[in-house]
Amino acid sequence: MSRLLKIARREYLAYVRTVGFWLSIVALPLVIGITALAPLMMMKAAKPERLAIVDLTGQTLGPALAKAIVLNQNRDAARALRAAALSAAGPKAQDEVRKAQAQGGDAAGREVLARYNASAAARYKPPRAKVIVLPPPARAQEAPDPRAAGLIARREVGEKRLDSVLILSGRDDAIVMDLWSRNLAAPVLENDLKSAVGEIMRERALARAGVSAQTLKAADDLRPAFNSLSPKAASGEKVSLRDRLPTIVGFAAGMLLWSMILTGASILLNSVIEEKSSKILEVLLSSASVPEIMGGKILGVAGLTLTVLGVWAMGGWLALLNFAPGLAGDLVAVLLGKGLLFYFGAYLVGGYLMYAALFAGVGAFCESQRDAQTLLGPIMMVMTIPVVFMGQAIRSPEAPILNALSWIPPFTPFLMPVRIASDPPLVQIIGTTALMAVTVVAIIAFSTRAFHVGALATGKIDLKTLIGLIVRKQAG
Repeated sequence: MSRLLKIARREYLAYVRTVGFWLSIVALPLVIGITALAPLMMMKAAKPERLAIVDLTGQTLGPALAKAIVLNQNRDAARALRAAALSAAGPKAQDEVRKAQAQGGDAAGREVLARYNASAAARYKPPRAKVIVLPPPARAQEAPDPRAAGLIARREVGEKRLDSVLILSGRDDAIVMDLWSRNLAAPVLENDLKSAVGEIMRERALARAGVSAQTLKAADDLRPAFNSLSPKAASGEKVSLRDRLPTIVGFAAGMLLWSMILTGASILLNSVIEEKSSKILEVLLSSASVPEIMGGKILGVAGLTLTVLGVWAMGGWLALLNFAPGLAGDLVAVLLGKGLLFYFGAYLVGGYLMYAALFAGVGAFCESQRDAQTLLGPIMMVMTIPVVFMGQAIRSPEAPILNALSWIPPFTPFLMPVRIASDPPLVQIIGTTALMAVTVVAIIAFSTRAFHVGALATGKIDLKTLIGLIVRKQAG
């Protein structure tokens, strides 16, 4: 054990002392953060679209459309406030904000949010308006036909006095929309304008059929009172965010294991290949046993990977406490309740040991990265299968194919955490865990022999030769 820990410490410090290690800790969250926030940053940085509406219908369709655009933007702002309330203080706060908005508008909603979370209310900023409706050019509005109006609109857009000009023509059920825009590839307002004009046409068609405005408004306001219920919910009835968190956390645990394997195993593989090519591995074999060397390397790289994940987890936890304290509390309750923390931990450790031992054993046969890619191809193909089914496990955790795949040890540590919310039978939990543990022991034994044979082997070795050498070693 002393030699194993020394090797683990050497393996750990060899990477921790490098500048690249610390840069990688910062780089990945930064890239992910920029990728996730880029659309939001673009929306906030983008200037509102300057739109003019030329109404040639003679049916006041232009003013109605301008009013609809303002109402839609107000609804977007109201939804953003409710989303902020949900992340900052939970579903109850979101419901209270919704009620306050219905009675007193967004100002009342912000007051309710401030009672639940003052800092969240102070930070909240309504989304910037996507469009500003400006008066249409006088000559375009007075044009005799859409073509003449289009010539004027083209000049206004081309000379950048306006970003978009919408020309409305036709009557009743035969409205024509001509949108002149500076954006050639994808006009910003195209879908919104088509939807808004279509809604106005529907309302007016119903009005011509004799449906009053009051009846139409009452029909539009009809919404079912929907309750998501389940006997497995904590309350026994209504499903809350806390009830759904185990599935979300399980999916995150599966993806975490997948990233740990890709990151940690690649480091382990590179370390073994480098030490074999430089003959350091032969020196280590003269002073320590194969289990000590391989165990030390796996432990050292595991510590390295956990250091990276620990730093990221701490940063994510601080962000949750600051921006969504209600969600942070629910997350703690979920992890500590029903022993889920140990449940996820067992599959995480078992899965990591299974693949890390396999990578270490295969790496001992590789003289270069090219050799590693040839031998690791089948392993990487196996690892892609559970990722494909993990998303499906969220929607249908009790599907027969998922039950079957959960019993296959290479897939078990990925799929079982995602299925936890469906309360799989105890026999499945115990059985899959036991089978995974037996497989881990078998793979470690197999990889230990492979490591010993591969460390002393020379020349190019393919998969068939690798298996033959291990079988002969075991027989001997």
